[in-house]
Amino acid sequence: MNHLEDLLDQARDALVAGDLAALSGLDAQLTAAVETLAPLEAAAAQRLERKAMRNARLLQAAGRGVRAARDRFAEITAAPDLATYDSQGRKAALASPTREIGRY
Repeated sequence: MNHLEDLLDQARDALVAGDLAALSGLDAQLTAAVETLAPLEAAAAQRLERKAMRNARLLQAAGRGVRAARDRFAEITAAPDLATYDSQGRKAALASPTREIGRY
């Protein structure tokens, strides 16, 4: 069980650090540790459940962050170069100046 707890803690650390490569490496190890888990006492089972639920919340938060970043990136790349707001809070796009670069 200590091995499983260590793996859950490593997953937490990787989630907090945003280390997706480390997470992908832990997946198979966590699966193997769960499959070979012996029956547990109630206190140990509750401790593992708390850690697993903590990691599930962190995974959900990470997913929300990735989606927000993806949406923001799409918004930035699709938007005109410059936007401003009028006194009523309406967004207005401003045309970007064009510059011709040439030899003089």
